Amino acid sequence: MLILYNFLFKKINLINIIKLYKIKYYSKLNKKQLIELINTNKSIIFIQSFIRKKFSQELSDEFICPITYSELKYPFVSIKNNNKFRYYSLEGFVEYLNKSTNDFIDPFTRELLSDSSIHQIERLIKYYKVKKTFNKKSWKKKINSRAEFLTITNCLNEILNQIFIVNQLNFYYIYNNILPQFIYYFHFLLQRHKSSCFTVINNYINCINHHQCQNKIYLIDYLKLIITINNL
Repeated sequence: MLILYNFLFKKINLINIIKLYKIKYYSKLNKKQLIELINTNKSIIFIQSFIRKKFSQELSDEFICPITYSELKYPFVSIKNNNKFRYYSLEGFVEYLNKSTNDFIDPFTRELLSDSSIHQIERLIKYYKVKKTFNKKSWKKKINSRAEFLTITNCLNEILNQIFIVNQLNFYYIYNNILPQFIYYFHFLLQRHKSSCFTVINNYINCINHHQCQNKIYLIDYLKLIITINNL
């Protein structure tokens, strides 16, 4: 609540109030100027307090680690999702990655972490010597698993490029060229990276849908069959 002062207050009382609030440069002011000085100062304080309170309420979730649900303290990990940064406590994030049976997955989007994010985390681990929650053996295993996943998806991307180079997807090309490669690479993907397979397959279905040839439906049906059979 904002209380404003008026001429009912004596000048000596106004001066005492100014001293109480530690306001400077009042010695040469008359009563009217003293009242204006106090009221202006109190109004500024009131507005600043209101804005800070509103700001803290709106951003309170951003200062809570989504993994540990504790107050976010430095050092922390910053991950960018859809042009918005999300923050996690370093130890909480490393512990999450160690306990996870998946590869390096973003806990919010469930997508594979970027190279820059992994390098950022590695630098923080090394600099802040996070030994309590850091499992070097588990980390190395996930690094190798991630490299394998990226290799397989790169090979699948090459097949996708082959599909779009050809204007007409005839049956011979589909069943003797594309499908055998799909079968080979998706076999490894399902065996070693099943948790990420659903996202990958849906991305390929969306891409192939843009092909002009009507025979694309045979490739799409095969990819949907993989999802159905493997309960993805």
